[in-house]
Amino acid sequence: MQVFLAEHAGFCRGVKNALKLTMDEVARGKEVNTFGPLVHNKEVADFLAARKVKVIQRLEELEGGTIVIRAHGIGPATLEYLQNNDQVEVIDATCPYVKKVQHVAHLYAQEGYDILIFGDFAHPEVQALLGWSGNKALIIEPADIKRVGEILQNHSFSKNIVLLSQTTQRETEFSDLARKIQELYPQLKVINTICSATKLRQEKALELSSKVDLMLVIGDPRSSNTAKLTKACAEKTKTYQISGARDMMKEWFEGVQNVGVTAGASTPEWTIKEVLVKMENGNLEAKTEELTPEKAEMRDYRIGDVVIGKVVLVEDDQVLVDIGSKAEALLPKGEVFLEEGTTLQDKFSLGDSIDLLILKINEQDDKIIVSVKRLERERRWKELEDALENGKNMQGTVKEVVPAGIIINLGNGIEGFMPGSLVDVRYIPDFHQFLGKEFSFKLIELNWERDKVILSRKHAIEEEIEKIKKETIQNLRENTIITGTVKRLTDFGAFVDVGGIDGLVHISEVSWQRVGHPRDVLKVGEEVQVKILEVIPEKEKISLSIRQAQPSPWSLVEKNFAVNEIVKGKVTRIVTFGAFVELIPGVEGLVHISQMADFHVKHPSEILQEGEEIEAKILDINLESKRISLSIKEARPAPRDFSIHSPQKENATDGNVTLGDVFGDLFNKDK
Repeated sequence: MQVFLAEHAGFCRGVKNALKLTMDEVARGKEVNTFGPLVHNKEVADFLAARKVKVIQRLEELEGGTIVIRAHGIGPATLEYLQNNDQVEVIDATCPYVKKVQHVAHLYAQEGYDILIFGDFAHPEVQALLGWSGNKALIIEPADIKRVGEILQNHSFSKNIVLLSQTTQRETEFSDLARKIQELYPQLKVINTICSATKLRQEKALELSSKVDLMLVIGDPRSSNTAKLTKACAEKTKTYQISGARDMMKEWFEGVQNVGVTAGASTPEWTIKEVLVKMENGNLEAKTEELTPEKAEMRDYRIGDVVIGKVVLVEDDQVLVDIGSKAEALLPKGEVFLEEGTTLQDKFSLGDSIDLLILKINEQDDKIIVSVKRLERERRWKELEDALENGKNMQGTVKEVVPAGIIINLGNGIEGFMPGSLVDVRYIPDFHQFLGKEFSFKLIELNWERDKVILSRKHAIEEEIEKIKKETIQNLRENTIITGTVKRLTDFGAFVDVGGIDGLVHISEVSWQRVGHPRDVLKVGEEVQVKILEVIPEKEKISLSIRQAQPSPWSLVEKNFAVNEIVKGKVTRIVTFGAFVELIPGVEGLVHISQMADFHVKHPSEILQEGEEIEAKILDINLESKRISLSIKEARPAPRDFSIHSPQKENATDGNVTLGDVFGDLFNKDK
């Protein structure tokens, strides 16, 4: 199978010039932007993106630096805006042929002509021409040629009409359109503005396609001129449009003796070479390694370029790397990060693919010096800058403890300092416990020129705590029971951690029984079951209950107690009208003052004391109201001796109680 490459295939002069101007600015270290993709080709776009050339679509995205106007050109309003912007440097890479058409459109618009433009409406070149024609031109697309008469009938024209063309359109179609319009408007002025390079490319492609069995047209699917080439070649022979060698299929070439190859104006040389090499090798089934700009032999290297290379030799003090140039690039040992005790042989193996930064170029000796260390260090700084700008967490290992804090190894020869006050949210007396451990942290300050990096683990911890708190509070549901940990005890209650956020258990909700202080029944660090009573997310307020997470002791009353039963209990509280007696934890009954003795009692304290164990008879149980009525006097039919609580105990001569002791005051005549 013979393969023929058409003349004038690949980059046109305008595209080459635009790419050269862009790369010149990159080499100067400028922040480069292009107004839209420089060319309609993904591989070229990826090549530029790897060199940090930013594509903007709207003027609002432009923040300064250098702006390159691509070969397609821009409208006058946009051009004026950029030229008047003191914050940007404008590099006009508009194709000379496109500039000529813009000038013609502007000139005829000023002379009052009605302007017709043959081209693809959405193409940036056509949109720019529309602006130069005063935004009044009528766009006629190739698909509209057959119905052009119908289209023009809906428009009213003056006596002066001019027809122009997008530079990459097919000349035969343009001529056909001009003839049809002149049949309707004989006064039509026709100006052929199709690029001469486009005409040559089309002519040579057509000439070749008439002599071969199969034609391959290489170009990005978005490329207008590539699409026109494909259409033209398809009229002569079987034709396939491909983006690169990876799109070729073996069955296309069965029985084929001669293959022709051409490429659109936005197709780079390395892509064309990739297709030719694959066909020359004859192995169309094999997956061809995609040639990158760095690997192409015709590639012009510059200091500062980032390239991809393949290791071909590893020595004690250097590594030889194939980067697609005439001679292998030299990677010295000093330009590689090596951990203590490791060698170049430990780090690299034959065939390894590695990223490299070009440091020096000696054209006389065909020697290129490259570095891994500087590239990795530069990329790490970029990562740190991005983390600082976007508030991202980063990782690093504690390398050293110093009096004022700790030193963090950030990798690639970069170290950061973390002041002691920013190590943790709590006080840490000794940082040596962290040596060798990996930390997650926030960047506080970054200065590339001074090699200064300030870090904070405290900020990262606080952010994580806040995140957990928000997630927890959003997931908490009222009236559900969960497990928490007692964190702090106060006079008014206990604070319980329920998953990164503390909720309050009021002292009244600590236990079913009366509690003087939470520490009487709880300990810090103790796990407890709590019921969620209320959640207020906006205030981060959570109200909890321990007692309501447990069965109510009143649920045991009906089973364990009955009316008229004699029970034992402890006096918990004395009031003027009686005494409360705890029968079981959380359940109290009331002994009314009238049920304390068979005689008159002025105050319960005369005969009872808090904490005293007594016997009482159950008079009534009201579960609904949670009340139990008790009687001491009915618990013992015989009179009881309460003299131990009586002030008259000092005058008593024996253990008997007389009528005088009980009713003595009634017979006191002085009173």
